[in-house]
Amino acid sequence: MKLENQDLVSIIIPFFNEEHYFDDCIQSVLNQTYQNLEIIIIDDGSNKKFYKKLRELKQKYPNKINLFHKQNEGVSSARNLGIKEASGKYISFLDADDFWFPNKIEHQLNVIKEKNLDFIHCSYYIIDTQEKIIGKFLSKPLNYHKLIKSCDIGLSTVMMSAKISKENLFPDITTKEDFVCWLNIVKKINILHGDDEALVMYRKKNKSLSSNFLLKFINAFKVYNVYEKFNFLKSIQNTIRLSFHFLLKEYRIRFKNIYPIKFKYILDFNRLKFDKSFIFVALNMASLSYINLLYLDSKNIIFWIDGVCSKFIIKNYKKTAGRKIIEKLHVPNEIKNFYLCGKESKNQINYIQSKFKRGVNFIKLPFFQNIFETSKFRINIDDNSIVFLNISTPKQEIIAKNILRFNKNKKIFIFCLGGGLAMAAGEEEIVPDKIESLNLEWLWRLKTDTFFRLKRLFYTASIFFYKKISNFFKKIIFEELN
Repeated sequence: MKLENQDLVSIIIPFFNEEHYFDDCIQSVLNQTYQNLEIIIIDDGSNKKFYKKLRELKQKYPNKINLFHKQNEGVSSARNLGIKEASGKYISFLDADDFWFPNKIEHQLNVIKEKNLDFIHCSYYIIDTQEKIIGKFLSKPLNYHKLIKSCDIGLSTVMMSAKISKENLFPDITTKEDFVCWLNIVKKINILHGDDEALVMYRKKNKSLSSNFLLKFINAFKVYNVYEKFNFLKSIQNTIRLSFHFLLKEYRIRFKNIYPIKFKYILDFNRLKFDKSFIFVALNMASLSYINLLYLDSKNIIFWIDGVCSKFIIKNYKKTAGRKIIEKLHVPNEIKNFYLCGKESKNQINYIQSKFKRGVNFIKLPFFQNIFETSKFRINIDDNSIVFLNISTPKQEIIAKNILRFNKNKKIFIFCLGGGLAMAAGEEEIVPDKIESLNLEWLWRLKTDTFFRLKRLFYTASIFFYKKISNFFKKIIFEELN
């Protein structure tokens, strides 16, 4: 359905000292496919160092962003100020550490118009601070009877008419303020429409207010006793029931809703097409151990078989060493841009230039101490480009994911080659054929950096074998790319 009437949508983002994730949050709004938006940022008494950053953001997008500063009074007060200042026909909420998929607003507006709705919420993914997927929540339509049992609405997934929002502000309570608001609304419009399309990434932070279980329990009691006017016993009963539904919801999020996950792998490299963006990754013990980092990008991932552990996963096992990938690679003439990202190497740059007869742009990546540091790194890549990454798993896959995420609407083809490129360029000794045929490369490589490699091997192997004996890989479907 095409949106003919460009109704203004107001996006309300409370901000309080969010240092790590706000850039992703605001970028996800600016990158929306639907662009008739006003972004209302409410600075809820943040530290002074954030004032300049927010002012610069406002100056960069003066016609898109409205910025308000206030003393710290909590998210309810911040959201309510945003609601009062909103000019849009519809209002959406977004927490400063969450982010949206690019079609979030467009999709929800289409559904609202089609079904004549005043309120919609959607399914969402949950990730931790290291970008690891925790699970997926599936939304459903809710009436009062269902909602009172369990607050099954993610705040960052909501869009509603401004009229409904302005008539139902958030109460002054440290958590569960959204629960009270939704209960008030559902009494008036009967059904809160739930859409099964997952359009939001919710970030779970252990130290956040919403993670404090005791505080949740106390405020849940307040919801029933103070706001719904239930007596003491009925409030306790409903709070216990809410806690039970919370545990049941957590089980579904983590172990049921997200599965099965489908990945593609390739055996015939002539079938590798350059018609849409992809991330080309080795399927081996390391990638299998960290495969939960790739869940959300499963449609963009193409594996090649590299490593004896793949034999336990793929029936038609056919191994190809990483160095041979670039040797087999045939690139269409229309792809002009080549990048090498990672460790600087003149040999590798010269090898790529010689093989593909194109120039190479080099981007040096810093040394990342951990996955968290890696997940915060951003690179701008030109459209219609091939990118070679020469750092180790899982950092190269995280960088690859971020390249695609923050270079929207571009065709980018990423090859996570690790040390394979160094071997192809003659920088590292090639594994002898006899060793390779016996699948003993891991043992052969221990002759250099022995302690570091042993430590990493032990850690990765522990994760892999735990997943294997717990039947984890039965939840994942690997299909050959046709």
